[in-house]
Amino acid sequence: MNSYQAFINGTFTDSSNGQTMEARTPSTDEVFAEFPACTEEDVAKAIQAANDAYREWKKLPSIERSGYVRKLADLLKEESAQQKIGEAISKEMGKPLSAAKGEVGGAAELAEYHSQWARRIEGSVVDADSSNERILIYKESLGVVVCIVPWNFPIYVLMRKLAPALIAGNTVIAKPSYKSAISALEFAKIVEKAGFPPGVINVVTGVDEVVGDSLTGSDQINMITFTGSTKVGKKIAERASQNMVRTSLELGGKAPAIVMEDADLDAAAKGIAGGRLANSGQVCSNTERVYVHESVKDALIEKLKSEFESCSIGDGYENPDVQMGCMVHRNEAKRVHQLVEEAKAQGAEVITGGHFLEGFSEAFYPPTLLDNCSQNMTIVKEEVFGPVLPIVTFSTIEEAIDYANDSIYGLTSNVYTNNFQYVMKLTTEIEAGEVYVNRQQGEAFQGYHAGWKQSGIGGDDGKYGFEEFLQKKTVYLDF
Repeated sequence: MNSYQAFINGTFTDSSNGQTMEARTPSTDEVFAEFPACTEEDVAKAIQAANDAYREWKKLPSIERSGYVRKLADLLKEESAQQKIGEAISKEMGKPLSAAKGEVGGAAELAEYHSQWARRIEGSVVDADSSNERILIYKESLGVVVCIVPWNFPIYVLMRKLAPALIAGNTVIAKPSYKSAISALEFAKIVEKAGFPPGVINVVTGVDEVVGDSLTGSDQINMITFTGSTKVGKKIAERASQNMVRTSLELGGKAPAIVMEDADLDAAAKGIAGGRLANSGQVCSNTERVYVHESVKDALIEKLKSEFESCSIGDGYENPDVQMGCMVHRNEAKRVHQLVEEAKAQGAEVITGGHFLEGFSEAFYPPTLLDNCSQNMTIVKEEVFGPVLPIVTFSTIEEAIDYANDSIYGLTSNVYTNNFQYVMKLTTEIEAGEVYVNRQQGEAFQGYHAGWKQSGIGGDDGKYGFEEFLQKKTVYLDF
């Protein structure tokens, strides 16, 4: 069994009290590694290291900071790095190895993209009320940024936050989920190899009640960027508010897919299935509910059933090219099954799936399609975060829009139609930060991934995501 250490001030170190936690493979529940259960003292050291490093890091020209990030990207492109980190991701959260390695490669490309912002940090000159004055507005770094990262895309989401923060001139403390700590600590080895100055990037691991609370309650940090559940996001926002710490929160979702009567049903079925089953349904932007016009419901369900039943399932580490691995923990699969059972009791009909798989551990749950669902069912209202898809019918476009917007969430959405009038009405009236037309979800580096309503505050990616890590300073210059 491999033992790992936290990464603080450029050095790998055990927790101050020597305590560790176990990393388990969800498909078998076997322990494959151990990692530090960091203490409040360890977190304090990381915060101090990041603050000390910030003094010099912010002074570097942005193009020099970019050079470090590009070096990190180059190292992540190497097959050995993708294999090593990919194996850790696959082992700790059940993602197929091919997808896990692809995630690492995607993180490298994302770092390359953000490195190009180095020469694009711009301010403005505002006309003054006096001929002897100039008003200059600068954009500058914030300070110490805490990156709290989920287990479902542990390296891609980390890079999504870390790269722009560094380019902007901030230093970083990364806190991975305890369910995906090993991939973050393997990533820290690449950080060390890239030669970042000590303290610029720190990785601390452990339980939320100790590590998370110590970070989010600190008055020595300047920003918290978090991806995860709305429930946890609210707690982070509350704690951060005590010290007026800036937050960027990408939270839960309940993405609707609206299928109009004129839609290409083959394309819709493939897009919806891909958007529901990716990562075993454990993606905040996954399609969570389908609203289909009553005239094409039966045809769409037949095509979705075919897509769901053709999805290959297996141990994603032993069989790296399966389409769907296990869920992150058997308790998550049991929770999803309970939601299916509740929906059945409320009148939903199981078209396919809906049961644990013979010959597989209880961490596996099959692609499950539910018909005869209604808007008031729990499975239609609450985030499932698993490979289950409820189907609701509608008769008018206004009804579809009302259904789609009847949610506390507003992260992503999909529409399937070839009617220009429908496209314009749906993209205008759907209450979500992203609308995908005739395709499944999947954000571009240069886009902006941000939720409305209780799906978040702030966002990631592109120009607007980069600017989350900057603050403005106004200089009134008399001459």
